[in-house]
Formats: sequence, structure tokens, C-alpha cells
Amino acid sequence: MPPFTDTTLFPAFYELPTPAASDIAAAPNSPDDTTSWYLLAQIKENMTLTKPTLICTDRRGMDFAITFEDTAMSLRGFKKGHMLVVRRAARTERGEGKKAVVRVEAGRSGDAYVIPGGLEQVFELGFLLDREGVGEKCAACEKMEGPLMKCTGCGIAAYCSKACQAKGWSEMLHKSNCKVLKSIKEIWG
Repeated sequence: MPPFTDTTLFPAFYELPTPAASDIAAAPNSPDDTTSWYLLAQIKENMTLTKPTLICTDRRGMDFAITFEDTAMSLRGFKKGHMLVVRRAARTERGEGKKAVVRVEAGRSGDAYVIPGGLEQVFELGFLLDREGVGEKCAACEKMEGPLMKCTGCGIAAYCSKACQAKGWSEMLHKSNCKVLKSIKEIWG
């Protein structure tokens, strides 16, 4: 899993490149599509009138708009409080007196993902996933011996027994983290 603390891989809104960036290799949609970065932002509000538009907050607390040029795109599942991930996002300056936005060009809506949890929850889980032994020891009792059973929901958490699985689900917050972990794994796993 990627380190969510890496600001090169996960830049804040004002650290995003602009489409007019002179470094073509760093610019979104450049011929060198091997360089990827991801904008992580918590959805604050859906402002869709004619064009799908979300108001979001980045890791530094900056509010900004994300517009989707694909007007047929459905924002179903893009809910307030969830985290939006945009691969190779670019900041578009709109002229003097207007706020910059992130535009997701038509045909690139597949580069936008939703994680059903907020920024803080995702960063905390990212920190836990960076630790050694995740999936190699019981998530409830931390025992490393014997066979471990992976959670069938996220495939990340592992348990040594049904009792530990029940404890992990109810007492150790796995119930609220399972879908978030599954989404993280689907995007970067």
C-alpha cells in the first residue's frame, strides 16, 4: 500500500501541477504516463447543476471544486464525508478573481475513485497498513503462530480464530474500517 504521508505521491490542492506546466513528464495526460500522483480530498458538498461538481477539502484543509467534464457521469456513491481520489489530477487556474479548480476531463472519469471514509480515517488506516506484520499476525490478539484466516470483506485483516474475528469486528473497529480497507486495496493493492 502507498504511504499516504508522501506529499509527492499525494499532493495537496495547491501542490498539484497545472496543465500548462513546463515539465511535460510531470503534466497530466502527458506521453509519459508512468508517473502517477493522486489527489486525496474529502467530499464536502455535491454542487451539481448542469455539470457534475463536488466541493472538497484537501489534506491541508483547503476547499476547492472538482468538476467532471463527462456530463453523463453519475456521482452515485460520491457522498458527503467520503474521500475522493483523482489519479493524475491537475489544478486549473481560471483567471483573475476566480478560484482554481480540478477538472476531470471527459473520458478520464475512470481516474476518479471513492473511498467510503474520511481523510482522517484513511490516513490512520494507511499508517496502520505501513506497519510490519499486517496480515501476518492476528489483528485481535497479535498471535503469529498457526493458520490465519483473512477477512473475506477486505482481504487484509487476518484472525487466528472465530473469537478473535468477532472481537476485531465489534471491539476493534474492523466493522467501520472493512469497506475503507477494501477500497484502498482495490485502488492501490
